[in-house]
Amino acid sequence: MVLDDYLEQKIPLKPLLKILELPRSSYYYKPTGTKAGKRKASHFYKDQQLVPEQILIEDMINLLSGEFVDYGYYKTFIYLKKDLKYMIGSNRTYRNMKENNLLKFQRNKQKRLNRNWVKDLVPKVEHPFTFLEFDIKFAYIQGSRSNVMILTVLDVFSRWNLGQYISHSIRKEDVINLFEKITSQYQMPASFIVRNDNGSQFVANQVQQYFAQKNIVQEFTKPSTPQQNAHIESYHSIMESAVCQRFEFENKKDFIATMDRFRNFYNFSRIHGGLNYTSPAKFLEKHGIDMLKQEPLN
Repeated sequence: MVLDDYLEQKIPLKPLLKILELPRSSYYYKPTGTKAGKRKASHFYKDQQLVPEQILIEDMINLLSGEFVDYGYYKTFIYLKKDLKYMIGSNRTYRNMKENNLLKFQRNKQKRLNRNWVKDLVPKVEHPFTFLEFDIKFAYIQGSRSNVMILTVLDVFSRWNLGQYISHSIRKEDVINLFEKITSQYQMPASFIVRNDNGSQFVANQVQQYFAQKNIVQEFTKPSTPQQNAHIESYHSIMESAVCQRFEFENKKDFIATMDRFRNFYNFSRIHGGLNYTSPAKFLEKHGIDMLKQEPLN
């Protein structure tokens, strides 16, 4: 006896399905006559021409590799449809991007290197150029009504300003270039330590890898602890009162010329309480290092 025969005897459906151990979904299901599924497309129409899927992927990669392109799947879909004349839907665009690791959240997964955090609040330094601190400070240019950034590298032992770089913006490449200049100009130890805060230019993998390759140990101060970078912070305070608050600058060139003069004064003439009231140059001279031979006074 089939199910319909029972129903003709006016037996209620619900208990009948329970007795026969049939799920209700099986009884109510009505086939639509459509195929079970749709195979993934291997070709797409681009400007009315049929192209393989690989061409679509290459077009996506070319778009997303643009210097400032940060598109997700929907903007990529709009670009493919409007600019490249693809016949493609947004869902298909999403699936292709996901399968090829092109989605925005997939592209931004860059593994950060582990940071070597500061252990000692005040570093114990016994020799010149074995421990450096560096940081960035902003200064205002009145003539152009704009800010500039000053990257400075300081020797903790002698307070000597090893180098500075001034620009409207400072990138990770500028940090590397300044250290390249310093290590080529000065007789640096085979290995030394540098300490910095967590600015994006300093945290960048490219900078961390550069220091590691040069056998330079990079230390990171803990967030919101400027006292762990006290020597460069002190230098910035001196610079603020001696330069930034005393002069007005016509343009960046004027500021750079002023900072070059200040750096010479600071290194060769300004007495420092932490150096027994001598200048960094004279303090280093007492330790057998003649800075005039390494960096002549302008």
